[in-house]
Amino acid sequence: MPKIDEILMLLKNNKWHDLKEITEKVEVSIDKLEHILSFLSEYDFIQLGLNQKKVKLKPHLFKFLTEIQQLEKVTSING
Repeated sequence: MPKIDEILMLLKNNKWHDLKEITEKVEVSIDKLEHILSFLSEYDFIQLGLNQKKVKLKPHLFKFLTEIQQLEKVTSING
């Protein structure tokens, strides 16, 4: 799974996540993480906390990912 997907999966609980936590759980370097977060921030997918040390999904992306997850569950049940 691409690192950006792993990061989004980690963030989909809609809580603030410390950058150190993300680097450890996703097993990505801080440089690569900052590059990915820069991309996500540029396209308004994430919120950066104070001093850019914490991150969480923007409400519209959280809603989108939640709806996709629910749709995937329905699709898998209906086969």
